[in-house]
Amino acid sequence: MAARKGQLTETTPLLPTHSKHRGKRVFAAVAAVLAAGSLFSYLLLAYCNYSIADTSSKRLSSAAVGRYLHITDLHVDPNYMEGATTYSQCHRRPPHVLPPDYDSAKDGHAHTGRFGIPLAKCDSPIALINATSEHLKREWAHKLDFVIWTGDSGRHDGDPEQPRTFDQIIQGNDIASAALRSAFKKIPVVPNIGNNDVSPHNELAAPGHKRACKTFRALERSWRPLIPKDQVPTFHYGGYFAKDVVDYDGRKGGITALSLNTIYWYRANAKVGGCRAKDSPGLAQLAWIRYQMRRARMRNRDIILLGHVLPNRDNYRPSCYHGYARTVTQTVPPPALNSSDSSEELVNVHAQLFGHSNVDVWAFVGQEAKWINSHDALLIATENVTDKRLWWEREVDEESGRFGKLIRDVWSTDVTLHAAINQPDERAWEDMEDDPQVHFTESADHIVPVVSATVKQSLPSDFVESLLKEFERVLVQNPPNPRLGVTTISPSIIPKYVPSFRIFHYLRSQPAQGERWWHLPVGTLLDYDVYWANIHKLNTKAQIDVRSFFTRLYRFSDEYKIDDLSINSYLKWAERLLSSKALRKRFRSLTYLGTQ
Repeated sequence: MAARKGQLTETTPLLPTHSKHRGKRVFAAVAAVLAAGSLFSYLLLAYCNYSIADTSSKRLSSAAVGRYLHITDLHVDPNYMEGATTYSQCHRRPPHVLPPDYDSAKDGHAHTGRFGIPLAKCDSPIALINATSEHLKREWAHKLDFVIWTGDSGRHDGDPEQPRTFDQIIQGNDIASAALRSAFKKIPVVPNIGNNDVSPHNELAAPGHKRACKTFRALERSWRPLIPKDQVPTFHYGGYFAKDVVDYDGRKGGITALSLNTIYWYRANAKVGGCRAKDSPGLAQLAWIRYQMRRARMRNRDIILLGHVLPNRDNYRPSCYHGYARTVTQTVPPPALNSSDSSEELVNVHAQLFGHSNVDVWAFVGQEAKWINSHDALLIATENVTDKRLWWEREVDEESGRFGKLIRDVWSTDVTLHAAINQPDERAWEDMEDDPQVHFTESADHIVPVVSATVKQSLPSDFVESLLKEFERVLVQNPPNPRLGVTTISPSIIPKYVPSFRIFHYLRSQPAQGERWWHLPVGTLLDYDVYWANIHKLNTKAQIDVRSFFTRLYRFSDEYKIDDLSINSYLKWAERLLSSKALRKRFRSLTYLGTQ
C-alpha cells in the first residue's frame, strides 16, 4: 500500500538509517504485556495508556503573541538496533553475553522498536530523529519565530563494548544539526553545548587548551551556519555566543539569545574549578554575560538565556552558582555609566531555558538575596562603599583589566583569536579554589556529589522534593527577593521517559491598553505547551502520519490555572502548590511526563 503524503514508512528516511533498524515489529499485544508480569512491562503499559484530558484552552491566537520551540537532549545513536537488549544500550540483539546475575527476563529487548523504547537507558534511533524533523517541518516551521536547542546530541557512553569516540559525538551533532536545519530553513536556530557533546563526557578544559579548541571548532563546523559569523571567535574561545532571534513588532528592539557553556560551571567537570580565581573560565563567562547585558540595554533588546545543565546548588560549583544568580538577576548599568550602579531598571531576562535532566519542571534562581546584596571583601575589594559592584564587574563596565582585554580582542571582534589570550598548559585549578573537593556519580535524574566525611552535605534523594524545598525557601522570605528569576527544564527527545518538547508563547508586541496582557512588558512569557510522542504505540504502526507524531500532552495555564509566566504568577502558583497535596501529586506526575 502506497504511503500518503505526510506519512513515514520504513523506506522513507530523511537521514541515513542503520540497515538493522528495519523490518521487525516486536511489540506484544496488551495481553502479552500483562502476562509477562515484569516491572518493566507494567511501567510500559502504564505509559502507553497514560493520557491527560484536553481541557478547553485559553486562546493564544492574538497577533501580539509569538511562539518558539525548545528542544533538547536528542542523543542521536546511529548504532541503535530494533530488538536489542536494553542492557547493551540497544546495540546488540540476544543472545549475547550477559552477567551471570542479570535477569534477562526483565530486559526490555522485546519492546525496543523502530522509534526507541521508553523508560530505558537506550538513546534515540535515527528513525526517531527523522520523524521528529519531519513533524516539526510540517507542523511548526511556519508557526514559530525561532528555535532553542540546548545540547546533548551525542549518544551516551554506556556500552563498554562500543566505547563512544569524539568523532561519534560530532557525528551525532552533524545528524541533529542537519535534522533541525532541514525542518527550519527560514527561522533562527540557536544551538548549545551539552555535557555529552564533549569527550570524555562532563570534562572540558579551559579556553586555549588543545582539547577545548578542538571541541569548539568541531562543533562550530557541525552547527554551521547557526552561529553568527561575528560570534565565531567568541565560541572558539569559550563555547558560548550571542544571537539575535527576533525583532519586536511595532517598536524598536527584540530578543537576543545567549547560548551558555554550562560545563564551565558544572561540578562534574574536573578540568576546571569554580568562579573565584581571576583567570577562571567560569568567571570569564559570567563577565561575558554582563558584557552582553550591557550591549542589550544599549540596543534596547531583551535576553533569553539558554544552557544545558540547570543552575542549582547540586549542579554548579558554589561560587559559580552564586555568581550566575547574581549576574542574571541584578541591575546592570548601561554602557554610558562607568561608575556605581545608579539605575534600578533590570535587564529583561525573559526566559532561562535548560535541558539535561529529561524532566518537565521549573525552579527559582536568585533567592540568595543576602548573598547578592552583601559586601564580600575578597570579591569587591574597593574603598568606595557606594559602589556595590565586584572587581570583575567594574572591569567589564569600564572595559579595563583582563576582561577589558577579552572584550576588545575576542568578544567584540570578528577577527581570529590572538595567541596572547590563550591559556597556558594544564593548570592545577583545585589549588586556587575554595570549593569542596567532590567526586560525582550519575543518578537517574541528576549528578549526586559524594563528599568527604569532613564536609557536611545533605541532598534530597528525590528530584521533585528538592524543588519543593527550594520553593519553601523562596516563599519564607517576606517580601520575596525582588530580583528572583525562573529557570525551566524542558523534557527531552531521548526516550528516557517519553520523547517530548515545549512550545513557548510570548508577548511579541504590546497590546492596546485594556486588552489582554497590556500590562505586561513585551517579551514576557505567557504560556507553554508540552508535546509528546507515544512511541510505544507508534512502534506498532507500519505507516506513520508525521503530522500527528507528536500530540499535545497539556498546556501549563490549563493544568495549573495560571494567567501568565511572569515572576508574580510563578510565586502565586508555588504557594498554591505547597498548600495542596493533590496539586503536588499532579506536579510530580507531569514532571516525569506521566510515567511515575
